Amino acid sequence: MRSFQNLLTSNSDQYIGYGNPNAEICFVGKEATGMLQLQCGLGSTYYWMTSLPIFFDRNKTDNPNDPIWKEGHTWNKYQKLHDAIFPEQAAKPGTMNFEQRVFVTEMSATPAVTTAEGKKNDGFEEMLALRKRSFFAHPYFKEFKVIVLACSDYIVNFGDRREIDTLFDVTFDMSGGAHEIGPQNAFWVHHDASGERMVIHTRQLSGAVSDKMLEEMGSVIRQHLEKNTNSVQPPLVSGTQGEVSVGMTMDECRKIWGEPKDVNKTTMGNDKFEHWHYPQYKRLSFKNGRLFMINE
Repeated sequence: MRSFQNLLTSNSDQYIGYGNPNAEICFVGKEATGMLQLQCGLGSTYYWMTSLPIFFDRNKTDNPNDPIWKEGHTWNKYQKLHDAIFPEQAAKPGTMNFEQRVFVTEMSATPAVTTAEGKKNDGFEEMLALRKRSFFAHPYFKEFKVIVLACSDYIVNFGDRREIDTLFDVTFDMSGGAHEIGPQNAFWVHHDASGERMVIHTRQLSGAVSDKMLEEMGSVIRQHLEKNTNSVQPPLVSGTQGEVSVGMTMDECRKIWGEPKDVNKTTMGNDKFEHWHYPQYKRLSFKNGRLFMINE
């Protein structure tokens, strides 16, 4: 968490992302399609510094007409990939829960409805290059066991342009690294020298992406996690810091850290969240009365 905190403080003007920042897996898309405000919108630094929940369980009954439920929507594909990696934790029909075990961000911080529109934005190439240097080069991204670069030509790794190699300190697996599933459905696997970190490069996960490709990619990721972690079912937030530990009640935490400087409360469906703020951005986050995240 300390590394993520540093990412926030050193990138106050960059889009951060959403989901679980302590996850083993990171999905990187092209760009957000909605109104993405860097200062205080969903996924901004301000979002992470304030009271909004870390992740959501999305239920179709909340808004069945939302585009995210369409078969070709990126989030629908993210959920299918999540379910292929964690079949034991697969979402129930009409729900999405991939944000519990995945951190999600975008290669470009400039929102656009389509890739073509995004590339037409003034200074697109310059802003994309800056984001790679100032955001993705941060050590935080080398803490993930798996990164899925689902952003096609927004990052390249051929000829003299070895952006994936340079940013993530990996190399392409010359033997078995190319997975050709069908037209417009392929992905390429890279590993670091230790073999403990894996980076997958593929197209944007939307539209014509097949279930077969997502299942094969999920299998590759699951095998990697089984080999390099103690479990392929990581907790929502792992570890302890100091004397306060995940799972404690509010009273137990209050006895150790004392009264918070500020408290923010939110409700998502049947779940109640409380975020206790202390000086120097220290924060305890509770879900239904139990501590689930420590930001110190």
